[in-house]
Parts: sequence; structure tokens; C-alpha cells
Amino acid sequence: MRKLRLLCFSVGIFFSAASFSQSVTPATFNTTGGTNIFTFYRFEWSFGEATAIETMTTSNLVVTNGVLQPGTNNPATVNNTSEWDRDEIKILPNPTQSWLEIDFFSKQSGKVSLTLFDESARMLGQKQFDYYGTGRIEKMDLSRYPSGQYFLNIMLEPTGTSVAKRGTYKVQKLK
Repeated sequence: MRKLRLLCFSVGIFFSAASFSQSVTPATFNTTGGTNIFTFYRFEWSFGEATAIETMTTSNLVVTNGVLQPGTNNPATVNNTSEWDRDEIKILPNPTQSWLEIDFFSKQSGKVSLTLFDESARMLGQKQFDYYGTGRIEKMDLSRYPSGQYFLNIMLEPTGTSVAKRGTYKVQKLK
């Protein structure tokens, strides 16, 4: 039995001495984390790295920065005006290079229309979905459009006792 252990130990030392470490470039440091999706809420947690909103790259360095949670777990108070209030909707990052995130916090419910226009008021795209007043995150890919200013029109057609909402937001597209 002792010889078998010694043999296994010797073989283990031989293979570990002959092995080499794998190099992965670029490297990401993140000790732990995870994601859980529940209805319209997305919960993410991370220790060591934030989810990237903006990525800056050079020939040998990649730097990401951002925030981890958009905060849709706490919808805004009821706002019965016809314009989106500051705490009901957030559009980020602005300016953007590719993806635009629209975070809804409103407690009003209905059908939401997102319409993207260029500077000459030409419609580039539209997206519609049912919103239940519980918070939601929508994303739009702007990577196929050239750099410049765009306008995002967001309208809510109400259901039940909700109030119609509308607003137009300027979005800056880089590179």
C-alpha cells in the first residue's frame, strides 16, 4: 500500500512539473458572482468586477467601468402627469458606442412604443411591448448606425386607470 501511494505521488509530481500554465488574454478578475432572473427583474451580483457599461481598449489593455444594478427592483412612485418623470425612466449610457439601455421604473401600465429617429426625423426603428408597471429593462442596438445625434421617442398607451406618458430623448452615438 505504501509503495502504491509513493508511486501515485511520484507520477503526480512528474506531471505537475511537466505542465505549464495557460495564459488567457485579456484577463478578467472576478472572484464570484451570478445572475437570477425573476419576472421582469434581473438580479446580478459580483465581487471584484462591475458589469461593463463602457469598454475602453488599447493595443494591450482593456478597461471596463460601470454599475452593476440598474435599480428596477424599486419602481418609482405613481406620477399622473403625461410626461415621463426623472425617476420613471433612465436611458444609459449616453453617449453610447453600441447598446442603449432603457430602464423603466414607472408604476403606470400599458403598451410602450420605442421609436428611434435620426436628425432629419427619419424613423430608423420601432419596438413595442406590454408594460405591467413593475420595472423593466429594454435594450436597443445602435452599433449599425453612424456617429451622430438620434432621438428616442417613448410613449405609453395606458390600460386601466394608468395615465398616457410620452417623452423624446436625445441620444448621442459615438464611433
